[in-house]
Amino acid sequence: MAADDFDELMGRVRGVLIALGGALTSGEAAEVDELLDHAELGEALRTLAWLIVEEHKQIASADIDEIRALAERMGIANELPQILHEHGVDDA
Repeated sequence: MAADDFDELMGRVRGVLIALGGALTSGEAAEVDELLDHAELGEALRTLAWLIVEEHKQIASADIDEIRALAERMGIANELPQILHEHGVDDA
């Protein structure tokens, strides 16, 4: 992966994390942030998606779409929870 691509993906994943700040506990956000600090983009995105599902969070559908788009780009879409889309709402 080229450095420019990596930097763009890192920025987009961090952007999703920031957007979900109100929906995550400080511990959940710190877990994902630590993975990003270690340049584990795929693991950070997977962790974020699984936290949303396992903790029954309702978040903006646009954020779900961004998580899915990033996962597609990283080649890890098949590693996301199949029911992730059920946690998207239009007015979150």
